[in-house]
Amino acid sequence: MFKHITKYKTLALVKDQSSLFWTLFFPIVLTTVFYLAMSGLLSSDTYQFDPVTVAVVTEGAKQEDLEAFDSFLGYVGVPGTPGKDDGPLQADTDPQDAYIIYSKVEPEEAKVLLDKNQVYAYVEVGEVLSMTAKNALNSSTSLNGNILRALLERYAQIKNTMGSIEKLATTGAIQPGPELGEKIRKAFESDTGLQEEDCGTKKGDVLIYFFALLGYLTIFPMSSTIHSVAEVEANQSPRAARSWLAPYPKWKRFFAEILPIVVMYSLLIVIIYYYLGALGVDLGPRTGYILVLLLLGILTGIFMGTAVGSLFKGTTGIKSALSIGLPLAMGFFSGMMASVIRKLIKDSAPFMQKINPVSLVTEGLYSLYSYTSLDRYFEIIIRLGVFLVICIVLTIIGLRRSNYESI
Repeated sequence: MFKHITKYKTLALVKDQSSLFWTLFFPIVLTTVFYLAMSGLLSSDTYQFDPVTVAVVTEGAKQEDLEAFDSFLGYVGVPGTPGKDDGPLQADTDPQDAYIIYSKVEPEEAKVLLDKNQVYAYVEVGEVLSMTAKNALNSSTSLNGNILRALLERYAQIKNTMGSIEKLATTGAIQPGPELGEKIRKAFESDTGLQEEDCGTKKGDVLIYFFALLGYLTIFPMSSTIHSVAEVEANQSPRAARSWLAPYPKWKRFFAEILPIVVMYSLLIVIIYYYLGALGVDLGPRTGYILVLLLLGILTGIFMGTAVGSLFKGTTGIKSALSIGLPLAMGFFSGMMASVIRKLIKDSAPFMQKINPVSLVTEGLYSLYSYTSLDRYFEIIIRLGVFLVICIVLTIIGLRRSNYESI
């Protein structure tokens, strides 16, 4: 019976022209439209990265914090001075390998430099770093913000690690050997958390649209699985009412209904990933990690649909509206229509990113492309996994009834 239901569900998906279009051709057409709209911005000449100009405020900082940040600046930046006629900060030496151009100033001067747009941001050094930027959401400067935030976050991580090791060594909990200090110093000086190409042709601001698109397409199966639930709930469709008379468990019918959808959409997202690569959209070299994230997103989208379909007993029209509206809303808040929305949500309502599966997939893809460290990626995998488990539990709750008062 399981094979029989799976076979005919697959045939129904393939032979139904309307279903086939929305399942297979619409995602590919949408991907093609995105590429045609963004292909001009993917030119390396358009997104050539220049070092970020930064004013550094050290007033009130402890000596050890100053020494640590000076060591950091010595590796990632070069000193600079304001240009003539209130021009932007100019490097005093060749900035070819630098991420930032910095100038140490007083707090009042830092604010003046920022107001005159002579620096992108100013950073206040202390036990906790703080960064203040102007027009940080502007699409032409948001790349600078991403790079600078990544640098400062990595600096803070390494500094905290070194502080913890120093405390352990002081209390005698560990006995550092002669090579430990040298290893820590090298890690501190060399591991910025960014890929080497971040100093060159960085296209993260454009690729965020493609990341959000892939995130949206992973949730796209919601509509299919909402209708699949209707095929097994006897109070939601005549076909389900007839099949209820057969002596076959509901859960087996349920998995037989969604298995073809899982396989079809999993293949589709893999095809779209490689299709983007064929078009020349470089999503990064970590193909395995990317596919794992996308397949986990597909499962999340499928079980979001089953949760909605089983919990909401409304009309088919209402469920169809939810299956279309929810993914679109999630995609919008993830930056699929405008990348500035993603930054706005991230700054003003970060909790929305944590509960939005499209945002999680988008951020996961962005972290794989932008950072050498996988810490952020695995954090997102865990959050997405938790969201998936919640959807599965809600589906079980919605489908748990085995008897109906009236069919």
